[in-house]
Amino acid sequence: MTQEDDLEKIEELVNKGISLQREGKHQDAILHFDEAISIDKSLGGESDPNLLLLKNNSLMKL
Repeated sequence: MTQEDDLEKIEELVNKGISLQREGKHQDAILHFDEAISIDKSLGGESDPNLLLLKNNSLMKL
């Protein structure tokens, strides 16, 4: 996968995670955010703080 593919995948995962959050499916949302965070880390450097914030929002709802 290219970096562009990875960024597209992250975007898909985040969008799905946000949809799941809105439905109250926080456990499923966390799985999507974790996968996005993992891909983001593989691109080098720290994870995007916004991804961590989205995940934390769901963690607080469990």
